[in-house]
Amino acid sequence: MSQILSRFAEICRREPTRPILHLPAVAAAWSAGDVWDAHRRYADRLASIGLGPGQLVLSAAGNSPASVALLLACLAADVPIMPVDAGATMPEILAFADRFAAAAMIVPAALDVQPRVGRLPAVDLDPGLRLTRLHHRDPRGYPGAAILKLTSGSTGPVKATLTTEAQMVADGDHIVAAMGIDASDTQIASIPISHAYGLGSLMMPLLMLGTACVLRDSFVPHQLPADARRFGARIFPGVPFMFEYFLANPPEDGWPRPLQFLISAGAPLASATMRAFHERYGVKIHSLYGASETGAIAFDGSDEVDDTGVVGTAMPGVTIALRDDPQPEIAHPQSIRNPHSALRNSASLPGRIHVQSDAVADGYSDGTRDGFVDGGFLTGDYGAMDDRQRLTLVGRASSFVNVAGRKVQPEEVERILRDMPGIRDVRVVAAPDPRRGQQIVACIVADPAASVGVLDVRRFCGARLASYKIPRNIVFLDTLPLTPRGKVDRAALDDLVRHRLRL
Repeated sequence: MSQILSRFAEICRREPTRPILHLPAVAAAWSAGDVWDAHRRYADRLASIGLGPGQLVLSAAGNSPASVALLLACLAADVPIMPVDAGATMPEILAFADRFAAAAMIVPAALDVQPRVGRLPAVDLDPGLRLTRLHHRDPRGYPGAAILKLTSGSTGPVKATLTTEAQMVADGDHIVAAMGIDASDTQIASIPISHAYGLGSLMMPLLMLGTACVLRDSFVPHQLPADARRFGARIFPGVPFMFEYFLANPPEDGWPRPLQFLISAGAPLASATMRAFHERYGVKIHSLYGASETGAIAFDGSDEVDDTGVVGTAMPGVTIALRDDPQPEIAHPQSIRNPHSALRNSASLPGRIHVQSDAVADGYSDGTRDGFVDGGFLTGDYGAMDDRQRLTLVGRASSFVNVAGRKVQPEEVERILRDMPGIRDVRVVAAPDPRRGQQIVACIVADPAASVGVLDVRRFCGARLASYKIPRNIVFLDTLPLTPRGKVDRAALDDLVRHRLRL
């Protein structure tokens, strides 16, 4: 039996009737025993359509109890699973199935798959979900992999990591140890449990400890405080826009008293958001930094509220090294906050982040190992360490803007603008420039009550940045476009900027 199955079997033996999945949308709950029984049914269904070890199952079950039982069933059948967003369209799902040569897919029964799969075997798992066999001219197997985690695609084409069960367990153990999660806790599950973040912070504690979850299909802001109070939830893993929402729209009855451990990942959390949230509700938001390829990397477990922008210290069992790497000049975080201060000897200069741990994946599904070097993974992020070994992210390897031959790191400009009064959020992107090759465009979400204009932005930047780093164009937006993972949708933002510049 797999290690995850063994741990969950022990939970079922001790407390078979304890609810571990609360489903407020349908006024129901699943116990550990219910999940165990469902995983057995699902394993039988997988066998009934002829799936063999190593053959891939693609699942669009989303945030449902079925997703939990399906992971157990796939582990029992030695069948790797690839979770995709529940809101994915059928063309998107089929494109993933073709690209990764999935042997079967699990999709909502309401989606019409017949024109594509014809009379291939299909069975109902539970009401609302259907398992369908797929055939490929060149079928692929993924021996040894337990799950193929899709990357966010924020810096390039979406890839899938080959992640073993042992690596999943290691990531779960790191998170549980760093955050102090235990079996008596209840978590709010509003982020997708199909993504690396939700898999590590929600699914693994559930399966390895029996930590309960309040499961929603998606983020439902007006119901989250009530869910927390009703089920006594202590932990809420979220993404920055969720906390920004509650800053702009305070709950009528105040912040729920039980919900005191807040985690933010998926995108950088602005220091101003963390500070404002703490001032309003008395609760700190703790930053978590990770990647699909590595699992969780660093966590800010302190109660300190400051403006350093740190993402935390290395997780237990994780080693972080900053590698020398050819790069444009990146301002050190301390010098950005105070341009006239010298770097402390105890603080590191920026370097590219290399991660080693037993949670690092084996590579990508296409056989490539880009970044998987020296017994770990070389991320696309640059970081710096302070004298307390706290990590700060200072830039991306692939996001430089080339302005007349001089490279600019967008994150540096963004950090400056986030300190400007009246600016709620900002993203800096590149746009074509006929004379300089590329130009810097700042996409700004301003406070409606503030009077922030183009000249104000340029003057503010001019006092703090070199002239070639000052945004040439400013685009004011009501909100930044987001992906289902809560990250800024760079492709949509680029399209929007090109459209605005044409106008």
